[in-house]
Amino acid sequence: MNRSNTLLSVLLLAVLSASACSGPKPGTVCLACSAGEGTIALTMVADTLPANPSLLTFQITITSITFTPASGTPTTVNLSPALTVDLMRLQSDTVFLGTFAKIPAAQYTSVTLTISNGSITFLNDTNTTLSSCPASTICPLSVAAGNPVATFSFAVTQNAVTGIGIDLNYLNTVTITGSTLAANFSNTKVLSAFTLPRAGSNLAAGQLDLIEDFTGVVSVGNPAVTVTSASVTGRGALTANATTNTNLDADPTGTLCTSPTQGTVSSCVSSNEAASMDVVLNSDGTLSVQEIEPLLATLKDTVEGIVVSINSNTQFVLVVTDLIPAAQNSLIGSLSLGTGLTVNIPNPNPFLVDTKGLLVQNNFGGNFSSFHGQTNTSAIHLGQTVAVHVTAFTAAVGSSIASSTADTVTLRWSRFTATTSVNSSPAFSITGFPSFFNASGAAQVQSFLGTQGADGVTSLDGVPTTSNLIVNNPVAMRALFIENSGDTLVPAFFAAKVRQH
Repeated sequence: MNRSNTLLSVLLLAVLSASACSGPKPGTVCLACSAGEGTIALTMVADTLPANPSLLTFQITITSITFTPASGTPTTVNLSPALTVDLMRLQSDTVFLGTFAKIPAAQYTSVTLTISNGSITFLNDTNTTLSSCPASTICPLSVAAGNPVATFSFAVTQNAVTGIGIDLNYLNTVTITGSTLAANFSNTKVLSAFTLPRAGSNLAAGQLDLIEDFTGVVSVGNPAVTVTSASVTGRGALTANATTNTNLDADPTGTLCTSPTQGTVSSCVSSNEAASMDVVLNSDGTLSVQEIEPLLATLKDTVEGIVVSINSNTQFVLVVTDLIPAAQNSLIGSLSLGTGLTVNIPNPNPFLVDTKGLLVQNNFGGNFSSFHGQTNTSAIHLGQTVAVHVTAFTAAVGSSIASSTADTVTLRWSRFTATTSVNSSPAFSITGFPSFFNASGAAQVQSFLGTQGADGVTSLDGVPTTSNLIVNNPVAMRALFIENSGDTLVPAFFAAKVRQH
């Protein structure tokens, strides 16, 4: 993969803040409903990016969902609190919208989402100004409310669970007309829908979908485990039951969850720690913990984001994609998703890598050490997603973005869509990177084989193996991106998730 380190011009004006709200917790499975009622379990993904511009974040707030039958009265479920979703995560990941009981048994024709507001952060990778955003500049875009409809025929059966997936099409939502960029949920074919599990899914029998890398503050029960995201992200809380098959992984420092007892989540994570959790939506509407990993023993101001500029050996800029505030006296209260942050690392701790069980260090130690243990931006590359522990902070003023000092830099998951150039297994090759990577040529992606759901195994969606990827077609992934200063590492990507629509 060829890369230019030419710095991007960064213009991050004030963007819409995320609603301080949380999303729905799992509903009660409707196995004791009144006669003629059933349950809908609903998830959401997204695909088909526009050629331009390059989207970094695309945040919406969903306030209600309406299920319309072929005849009779539609059923509207209000999400209280509302649920905020970063649609750019849904290239590779899945969001859980909820399990909704007491839905009248009938044949249904559509699902409608009510969206209250939204915002986009994008890189103008055209040669002209778009909606007042100069070329080669990162800018915000406000998105108007809307009610996109997924026309789809499905049945809700008495005392049964129907799994439905919603798919948002970026290309049909975000359009360029002349020099104006707009996102419009009233465009045709913004949403489509499908029955869960999705065709081509490698989920086990009895599983409908997989919700991955949900981060926040953990509350450990027996067997219920809840992870609550920061209020500014608006992603709410996710509660699932641990099982004897739950994978327990060590934190990036290698000091937490080093000798867990299988099947006992409390031997790995403790309440009030920060954690990342993967959850399976089961065919009976319940949720099970597939994997959990502690991130922080003590809550600290932590900002995760996409690297968009490298200014010096000790300074880079990111666009915020996730936040974990300190439990007390947080410094980062003015940050929101999609905003910019200048990060200064004058004297950082050795860098960390969050592998979530992938055997990157064991099997690709040389690649791993190109980031792990490093202490300056020679290890950092455009397009990487990193989490930083903020120790000092200056809020944004006017057109000047917020700035910070950080003492810890941890590599986390880049979520993006590229084009398959070689379909092989376990490694395959991609080209056609998003422009914020500022890269050309091809790069190799390493997947990890094994039983789906086992620890350290790449999750595949839409293909049984990476040998079945369609050459010259888009492929989405969530992967660790590791490169050296010469951009010569093979592989450069280590995939936790590979999805082909």
